[in-house]
Amino acid sequence: MIAALGCSALAADKPFGIWVNATKNPAAVKNAAPFVNGAFAVFKWSELEPANGQFDWKLFESTLGAYAAAGLNMQLMVWVGPHSPEWIYSAGVPLVRTSQVLNPHGQPHFTRFPFYLDENYKRYYHRMIREVAKHMDTLPAAVRSKIIVIQTAEGSTGDEGGYKGRPLDPRYELAEDKWNAFKFDTWKLFDELYRPKQPPIHILANSGNRGEYDEWLRQNMPDWWRKAGNPGHGYQLNNEKDMMAFFDPLINHPESGKLLRGRSEMDEMFKGWFQEAPVWNAYWLNLWALHFGLDIFVHSADAVANPAYREGFEFFRDYAGEKDAGTSPGAWCALRDGLDAGDHTRFPEAKFGSGSLRGSAHEMAGGLQRTLNIAKAFEPYGAVQGDPEKAMALVMQNRSAKRMNDVAWNIEAGNYRRYLEQYDPNGTSQGYWRVGPKDQPYGRFARGFDAAAGKKRHVLRRGGSLLRRETAGRRGPGARAPGLFRLRPRIVGASLRRDERREECNQTAEREYRALEGSCGHAIRRIPG
Repeated sequence: MIAALGCSALAADKPFGIWVNATKNPAAVKNAAPFVNGAFAVFKWSELEPANGQFDWKLFESTLGAYAAAGLNMQLMVWVGPHSPEWIYSAGVPLVRTSQVLNPHGQPHFTRFPFYLDENYKRYYHRMIREVAKHMDTLPAAVRSKIIVIQTAEGSTGDEGGYKGRPLDPRYELAEDKWNAFKFDTWKLFDELYRPKQPPIHILANSGNRGEYDEWLRQNMPDWWRKAGNPGHGYQLNNEKDMMAFFDPLINHPESGKLLRGRSEMDEMFKGWFQEAPVWNAYWLNLWALHFGLDIFVHSADAVANPAYREGFEFFRDYAGEKDAGTSPGAWCALRDGLDAGDHTRFPEAKFGSGSLRGSAHEMAGGLQRTLNIAKAFEPYGAVQGDPEKAMALVMQNRSAKRMNDVAWNIEAGNYRRYLEQYDPNGTSQGYWRVGPKDQPYGRFARGFDAAAGKKRHVLRRGGSLLRRETAGRRGPGARAPGLFRLRPRIVGASLRRDERREECNQTAEREYRALEGSCGHAIRRIPG
């Protein structure tokens, strides 16, 4: 169920929304998925500088030209690390061999890396960064104007670390202080090269899934955009509230005077939990990404071309980048209930058991049983713990659950929303899970009624920032008086149950609240004037 307040089109010149990962045929992607607004263009250092000091720009120019011709905005990144050219090793850079680890597809990761802390490597690497920045200025204006962001890459792809496995030779371990010094020197170089560019090219850095580089970036590069890795790879992932805690002030609050932008990508739709109900999961992942505050959400060409996923992508497009309630095309609230095993107030230990996500073996065993007890209590409403062991894993393994889990730890437990809030969700309505067939996008979550428990209505109120903005007295052309809204019933989601009331949703005009008598979706549109 979604209630939406207003919805005008997103301004055509805004670069935010759904982007596509590197593709060889951007025109075909744009034709199949016109909502796609940008592309993530990735190049390998070995492609750009196949010989020492000799740069080949043909692939670089043709790729960017094709994206621009398709009308797509662009983010650039040059992969280094295992994608460094072979000649650096004969030019004095030590070759590091690492232990074997598997990537998310279950395939072997790279095991050959340069020693990043070697002075020869740093000299060649920084020379390449300078040459790429310089070549940007030679591109045709129609291409150059579409490049809006470049992501730094210091190690393996855009990840925060240098190696995937452990060095077989301990001399090549990357001590944290030395790795950070190398990383920060590189970031300073990016800032020196790209800050003066016009039109602007924003710099995007990975502040770490634990926020380990957040403070340094705040102090030294406060206007850089941020990569948010885990929020794009799943919703209800363990400890997602921790990442929200340091990202929210950066990417969701223009009143702070310094609004950054956040980007993530989804490249794990093959995982078991996602494939259990791909239409549900694609839709709700986009809602979660908006709730978190992502501005750019990158998906594969196959995903954006899948018509079953289109509604979620278009919804993200409509609201992406809108962080000011007074100028947003609307407000929305997707009704759901999240079962957070870390909430010992809602789920007291006396009833659901003690335990924790991390701790001693005994505490974690208790935590596992606690998640199962919570799921059992909500089983009549559809809750299921499909992969209990992965529900007790830290986030990278949590992302690899074979089935969907409805109980997790330290998660966003309420509705997903922007500028529209439900009053006392659990006191006035009942959460439901896995409602209806899996070929429609809405039924992963729902809220309905439980008359026996006195839960008989949904109450929505305009979010505080929206109300403040309107009552602050916007004047001039297009100014509108606050509080004039009309409810127009429209079923948006399959969130009704047979035993629920299916009457038309009657509105109760109140100053700040509006009761929605029934479990149906609505479009709430502003009355002109």
